[in-house]
Amino acid sequence: MSNNKYLQLNNTSFPSRESADRRKAVISIVFTHLFVLLIFVFNSNSIVAQTVNIDLQNHITYAIANNPDLKAMDLKYQQALEKIPQAKALPDPTFSAGVFIQPIETRVGAQKAKLSISQMFPWFGTLGAKEQQASLQAHAIYLKYLDARSKLELKVTDSWLDLILTDKKILFTQKRVEVLDLLEKQSLKRYESDQTDMVNVLYIQMLKEELISKLELFKDKRTTQQTAFNKILNRDLGMYVNTPMDDSFLLSSMIPNEDLIFANHNRVTSWNQMIESAQFGEKASKLSTLPKFGLGLDYAILSKRNDMDISDNGQDAIMPMLSISIPIFRKKNKATIKVNQLKQQEYQQLKISELNQLQLEKQQAFELYKTGSRDLKLYEKLLTKAKQSYEILSSSYESSVKRYEEVLNMQQKIWIYEQKQVEAQIKVQKSLAQFKYLDANQSLEK
Repeated sequence: MSNNKYLQLNNTSFPSRESADRRKAVISIVFTHLFVLLIFVFNSNSIVAQTVNIDLQNHITYAIANNPDLKAMDLKYQQALEKIPQAKALPDPTFSAGVFIQPIETRVGAQKAKLSISQMFPWFGTLGAKEQQASLQAHAIYLKYLDARSKLELKVTDSWLDLILTDKKILFTQKRVEVLDLLEKQSLKRYESDQTDMVNVLYIQMLKEELISKLELFKDKRTTQQTAFNKILNRDLGMYVNTPMDDSFLLSSMIPNEDLIFANHNRVTSWNQMIESAQFGEKASKLSTLPKFGLGLDYAILSKRNDMDISDNGQDAIMPMLSISIPIFRKKNKATIKVNQLKQQEYQQLKISELNQLQLEKQQAFELYKTGSRDLKLYEKLLTKAKQSYEILSSSYESSVKRYEEVLNMQQKIWIYEQKQVEAQIKVQKSLAQFKYLDANQSLEK
């Protein structure tokens, strides 16, 4: 704007010298705000251009591959798989060898040594029941692993969104501090020229110091959140995490499913597997009360008789053996049956508790979604009105005390509402991530 335009504006709008001074002060404030806004826009564009917008899915993939807790669950599942061949294996065969200190004379020669080998077999179906029990237990652990993987994805998403929110708060607070810093300098100049009161300068300084303190708190919080995020990914805790400065962090705008049921959710299905496993355990325990049978072979080594010549002289003896266990002491087996019956009741109660917990988590996600959506609409309206009010106050600036504070407070409200908008967006995104987890059923299973 040229000097001629300034003169024309002063001559038409501010006939008196006192009014002209006020007009110059207002113009200075307005242009200061515009200057700060332009600086912020320029810096924001630069940040967006220079910051690498890391895809959230890359973080999730990295966490799944490196998270120690998830690795531990995978190892636990592999251990469960190794128990399956153990469960269906026969007991080890028994081999024995004996030497007679004093040979026992028989018709065909003296018995010098004896070798025996035998194999015990449980009742028919026992090994199959134990194999099914171990297999179902392993599958239940696998379902828990899938659920842990989904939870890890949710955890990474929540932690990432927390970092974004803190970065946004830092950005908005820095904007407010920059505005107050320039307004403080402007107010000091006006105070030196007797155009305002010292109370206005002190008021700005108080706001500025309060925001600087809050800014430091946000920065400390960001450091802690960044450490927690890197811990989830199991990498260097000091690694800096870039976050997008635009709205690319927003997930796909899905609508939560109010009819979401959890009959097939991994957390519920895993308890179904454990119940069925306990049923096979009960069956195996009942079969264990039945007799076991064994097959064996005895081999006796004989020496030849020298006192007579008979047929089969010194011929070694072979004797097939059949043995059957007599299950007289059944208290142990009855206790094992009772344990498996109690386990079925325990797992059923845990399943009911899991269903209730999932319903609660769904309700909490709905509450967060509705709260975020409601806040988002509210602050959009408030922000529009705040900007309109700011324009009106800036254009009708009259009093050096009252109006000055009103303009300043309205500018602060604009920054606050913009921050509240982001907070509402983060709430919505967290709720959507929670619904994505709740809807992650056995479709993840491979």
